[in-house]
Amino acid sequence: MESKKVKVNVNGLDININVNCEGQGPTSILMVHGIPTNARLWRHVQGHLSGGYTTYAMDMVGYGESDMPLDQFEHTLANQAEAINGVIEALGLTGRVILAGHDHGGGACQLMAAKYCGNISRLILVNPVAFDYWPVLEVEAFNNLVGASDEVLTQMLPQIAASLPNLLRTGSYGREVFTDKNVKENYLRFWARDGLTGLKSLVKVCSQPGNKETMGVDHSRITCPTMVCWALNDAWMPRESAIRLKEKIAGPVRLELIPEAGHYVLEDKPETVTAYIHDFITEWEGVPV
Repeated sequence: MESKKVKVNVNGLDININVNCEGQGPTSILMVHGIPTNARLWRHVQGHLSGGYTTYAMDMVGYGESDMPLDQFEHTLANQAEAINGVIEALGLTGRVILAGHDHGGGACQLMAAKYCGNISRLILVNPVAFDYWPVLEVEAFNNLVGASDEVLTQMLPQIAASLPNLLRTGSYGREVFTDKNVKENYLRFWARDGLTGLKSLVKVCSQPGNKETMGVDHSRITCPTMVCWALNDAWMPRESAIRLKEKIAGPVRLELIPEAGHYVLEDKPETVTAYIHDFITEWEGVPV
């Protein structure tokens, strides 16, 4: 897997976005993660698709190895949507890329698709935040740290680091996928970046988006073929959200339900998600929209 940095501009601020690239196939997919993960959440799916696709998994603003602007950037879903569109343009994929989003990233992808639907060819949503089911209590808890001093954040850091593995395990089906090694290598270490910068960024990305944005998505403007993949054992996002998305999105929507998988289905059952993605893409291959 190759990593590259691309520069986007959101509201006049230049931001470096980390993108993990794999495969050299003719069809391109841009993948977006959610809270509290990063581009590595898609690593298994990228590996499974590498034989026939070119995949790009991006760290959203404030996550992973992308820039972590604090006071200079408002971490709304709308601004993340602008960053997603900027990455598509920077990679030269405008109008021909398939956009896939999970969780918080799935919410940003809905906003992006509603505003720039012509810039993508297909949309894939995997247990995304949507409607008034967001935010969840575990994310809202970070509101208590908004404006906290460095001293308080330093005191809280060990407690937050210790709670992250259990949070991820709560969001999985079998829990065993989130081993201590997996959590440390792929997720936790990025929230420990540059002293307190990583933790401050986590507070920002958790506390600033709200359901006013997810309730305000104009799904009638999403006209491209869309697939909603829904893990049925999601501890936070109910199945009703998937049904509402299918009803609200204007373009043709395919709904796939995945049993025995939790919110982090990309860790629980990456092979199943991969199979659905491949089938969805080949089903619509060559069909003008």
